[in-house]
Amino acid sequence: MLTLRKISSFLAVLTLLPSTFQAETLTLSSSFVKQVKNKATVPIHLELDAHLTSPHTIGKGGDDGDIHMAGRADEVQLPMVAEIMNAGLPPEAGSVKIMNQTSSGQIVPVTGVWRIWFEHPSSGDQVQGDSVDVPTNSNPDHVFEIHPITNFDGQDIADSSLIPIAKGQKTYDAYPAHIAFATYEKLKATISASDTAVSITAGKVGYNYTEFVIELAGQPQFASKTDPSDNGIFVLANIYDTDDPEEPVTSDPRRMVFVENTEPAKQLLAKPEGGRMHVLGIPRVNLAEVDAAATSDPVDTLLPYEMIIVAVLPDSDAASQPEPNKPSQPGRKHRQNQ
Repeated sequence: MLTLRKISSFLAVLTLLPSTFQAETLTLSSSFVKQVKNKATVPIHLELDAHLTSPHTIGKGGDDGDIHMAGRADEVQLPMVAEIMNAGLPPEAGSVKIMNQTSSGQIVPVTGVWRIWFEHPSSGDQVQGDSVDVPTNSNPDHVFEIHPITNFDGQDIADSSLIPIAKGQKTYDAYPAHIAFATYEKLKATISASDTAVSITAGKVGYNYTEFVIELAGQPQFASKTDPSDNGIFVLANIYDTDDPEEPVTSDPRRMVFVENTEPAKQLLAKPEGGRMHVLGIPRVNLAEVDAAATSDPVDTLLPYEMIIVAVLPDSDAASQPEPNKPSQPGRKHRQNQ
């Protein structure tokens, strides 16, 4: 018998089905994939072309309190946007002021979490290294983002912006796990590789900020151990809806991405394996899994993804009722279409 939750999840997925036929192919340099696949953040020199002048309001969906800016960067060579989280809060005011004082085309040093997600694909394919048109608005067609920004023109905003999205009495209404992950888990992709490039073909997808509970399924791994320039922390975790502490919403653990010296990372490092956290996260393509799956023959598979943890939320029943210890499951297996 279908529960109301399962029916709502099914209907939510159905609403996305027409858009999955709007497939786009993103072709990345093999060297870029290897450079960033196990990194949380990247530094770039952003040629800032267009931006909002004030943050989004806070509500739900696109009303997420962020501020968008669009530009180009030699380090990326793709259409792109960059976003400051919680841009309406006082600690971010200095960065927003600098952005508003920046003339079009001026270069600003920016560091932040790299993110590839097929939320705003273009009508044509994108090839890294092709000429990038100057964007005419703050949210052009793109699949690459720096989101969230952790340092803007020398302003370190990581710890002050990677917090729950709220201002005054307004708090953001994120997507619930049983709806968002029902979509993430069904995303299909075709992956292939040549000697110099990796290509990903996938359809348009939404569901940005998602609220869920993670149960740590391994030990945190510090990116700085292999690359001192990155301050990322990675950990495998099982994922639960806030209303169900017993049944995970994914078939096996997914990789979580944290940024050192932020509240989410501090709380992660204080948890034992098996500990739980109530978090806010956004999805990105898992390039480590893409790289592992890519061969010269195109592979039809599920789109590998991981979650960027951008805030810790107040404890929920699911977070405060951990399951008994159980063996951790292996990382995600790619299921090829038959």
